[in-house]
Amino acid sequence: MYAVHRKSTWTSAQPGSSDASTVAFSYSLDISTGCARSASSDVDTVRLRGVNIHRITEAACVEHICSALSRGRGGTVVTPNLDHLRRCATDATFRSLLADADLVVADGMPLVWASRLQGTPLPERVAGSNLIVSLSAAAATRGHSIFLLGGAEGTAHLAAHVLRVRFPELNVAGTCCPPEGFERDPDYVSALADQLESSQPDILFVALGSPKQEKLIERLRPTLPRAWWLGVGISFSFLCGDVRRAPLWMQSAGLEWAHRLAQEPRRLFKRYVVTGLPFAADLLARSAVKGAMKRVLRREDVLTTAPAIGRTSGAPPVRSAPAIRAAASSPLQLQIFSSTATTRPAVAARLRALVLLGGSVRPAPLHLATGRSVLDLPLDRRGSVLAGWIAQAATLGRSLALDSLPVRVMVNPGAPVPTSVAGFIAMQSGLRIEQDASEYRGTGGVLRDLAEEFDDDDLLLVANAAQVLLDPLDRIVDALARRGGDVSIISHQDGTPTGVMLVACRALREIAAEGFVDMKEQALPRIATRFDVRVLNRPRPSGLPLRTLEDYVTALRCHHRRSGEDGASEAIVTDPLAENLSAAFALVEPGAKVDSTARLHDAVVLAGAVVEPGAVLVRSVVCPGGVVRRDRSAVDQFVTTPAAGKLSIGRQRKERVA
Repeated sequence: MYAVHRKSTWTSAQPGSSDASTVAFSYSLDISTGCARSASSDVDTVRLRGVNIHRITEAACVEHICSALSRGRGGTVVTPNLDHLRRCATDATFRSLLADADLVVADGMPLVWASRLQGTPLPERVAGSNLIVSLSAAAATRGHSIFLLGGAEGTAHLAAHVLRVRFPELNVAGTCCPPEGFERDPDYVSALADQLESSQPDILFVALGSPKQEKLIERLRPTLPRAWWLGVGISFSFLCGDVRRAPLWMQSAGLEWAHRLAQEPRRLFKRYVVTGLPFAADLLARSAVKGAMKRVLRREDVLTTAPAIGRTSGAPPVRSAPAIRAAASSPLQLQIFSSTATTRPAVAARLRALVLLGGSVRPAPLHLATGRSVLDLPLDRRGSVLAGWIAQAATLGRSLALDSLPVRVMVNPGAPVPTSVAGFIAMQSGLRIEQDASEYRGTGGVLRDLAEEFDDDDLLLVANAAQVLLDPLDRIVDALARRGGDVSIISHQDGTPTGVMLVACRALREIAAEGFVDMKEQALPRIATRFDVRVLNRPRPSGLPLRTLEDYVTALRCHHRRSGEDGASEAIVTDPLAENLSAAFALVEPGAKVDSTARLHDAVVLAGAVVEPGAVLVRSVVCPGGVVRRDRSAVDQFVTTPAAGKLSIGRQRKERVA
């Protein structure tokens, strides 16, 4: 699911001051290093699978926290490992918790290896189990107090004792080991907040496992805004000796997971072996490809004798006004895009998903009449509109020599969720249907939130799902890729977008992180001031929209004539004033009853509908429960009731059959 992300901004009052100082992390892309820089802390970040990780050593992390405490500023530290990164790909709430953290440090050697492979090396692994010791040592010398919260029964108290023995000057403000399920008890959480407020610790170590500890920190942090909160997982058990840590050589070799697996095979086998190893292999492979691309681009930059006009090293093109370039229109023809192999390797290395914007805040007449998502309506004998998109994605993936191209369907709140694709097909095609439970974000906001899962150089192919393509998707992508730019859009001859674009994720980060943002009206003009936005003008759209009955019939007619289904082989007719004398298609879903003597002309009969003997359907859809009586006709209609088969919705023509 995608979610509305909060800004990473905390406000904390200085002691003895009535003013509040706002600590905000704002990131700017540094192309020369491939890193982002935190403006307030001056700490670079490395982006791995959509997560910004700070390039900081353990010693520097401890110094940063202690310096902030001396200034009366609090914060949070998250120590993501491989499992955290994997969870971020599917859990937008957890991803937002990491994005809101003040320091994000890599607790896992695979993350360090991946950063090195992609050419943006992290200095070292910073494990939460090590931070609890080094930070406690610094707290002892600087007079800061700590609080240990969580862990198995009794471990917080024992861990505090171990730390006191090591660091006699350490001030332990308190310990607490909540019972299982305490987070669902508001009274207990309230009492815990009171205990923390009375203890007033400077540093809190929370050992509840992920993501419970991150969620509890977010919940309790307003209680102690000037304290530092760290999620440390199983660290209390390590300190007590209840769970043995791996030897140092295994930790440095990235084999600590194997040591943990040997101790708890039943609990950790699925996490480490079934899901962890494949994800690690994918992460390292993607990082290696990115690193190779960076080296190639760096060599090309060195060999270039004349710098590009308007560009500066290490920054995207900056323009004082939108610079949107348009290509000359091509003559009208059936196959308007010519295939090319020159752009495919670059696109294949960066393309991450086909994103289908599949909902609307305004119900379409097709949805109102049929009671189902537009994506669930029949397209041809092979399946629904959504199945057609999956087939297009599969063809595109084969043309780019990809193992698979994930299809992400983003559905707005209140919009119907498509269900027409069987589970096996969805699994094979990498289909994910995601519906946001939060406030509607607009197309620009949805894409901005989705881009958090990917790296700056990654590409997303974005399309309006409620359309039927007139041109193959692989040829559309070829044409967009040849145009170049950070954002490439296909436009109608009148200048309106056609609903297909190829966009780099770095451009989507220019969109506001909160509130409603429309892509065409609000986001694109802003993106064009800093990035290269190019428009490919066409004399006709590359796809036909699906909102009304007339839209649906016209799109199906063009699709079937182009594909030659039902014996149709004529050229595409897109002129709405052209005569429509011969049938192009007749679709009858399983579960519909159509008498053999009935005549169907460019018509659709959905499951649960009945067409009786001698009935005639012309450019109509018979909806579930609809009945067309014996010898009656339905022309340009949604048939939704058994009364007379003549209910039409929207602006539809009512004609007699000639």
